[in-house]
Amino acid sequence: MMTTDQSLQRLFSKRGWYRNAGIPEGTARAYKKRFLEDRLELETRIKILQACGFRVAREMQWEENRQPEKARLSMEKKLRKLNVFWSYDLPSNLDIPDEVLIEKVLLYLDMDEIRTLFALFEKKKIKNVWVERILCQEPMFHALNRLYAFLLFGIKDPDRYIRDQVNKRLKQF
Repeated sequence: MMTTDQSLQRLFSKRGWYRNAGIPEGTARAYKKRFLEDRLELETRIKILQACGFRVAREMQWEENRQPEKARLSMEKKLRKLNVFWSYDLPSNLDIPDEVLIEKVLLYLDMDEIRTLFALFEKKKIKNVWVERILCQEPMFHALNRLYAFLLFGIKDPDRYIRDQVNKRLKQF
């Protein structure tokens, strides 16, 4: 038995792997490239394997991640891979302050990592970082701010909340 990634590595190593699966060559190249960049979604990975004649041998088993330091290091690694700390002098993983980590995860990573943030930090702390570091950059991140206001923080009228926060910040100066 192989993991999903091992199966895809074996599949992608074969020349013309996509021909009998009914996948166009251009799409196959895009899938392989996204897989090599670790950007291919799990659903797509499973569909590719099924189309190429693989079957699930054992159902996936899940457990809650109870290692907050490991989750934090994983997020930091993803952020470093995206080169978001290019302007920081960070010699080791332990030097990233919580506020910077929260800001960068909210700006650059996916909802899975954002959910992990809520497991690592209090909602109030995440909201404070969002208001002080991201919301204040309106209108550059307007769509993202509206999404976070509604989805993450349960704000009923995101546009009014954003407008009020921006006006409040302007009055301080």
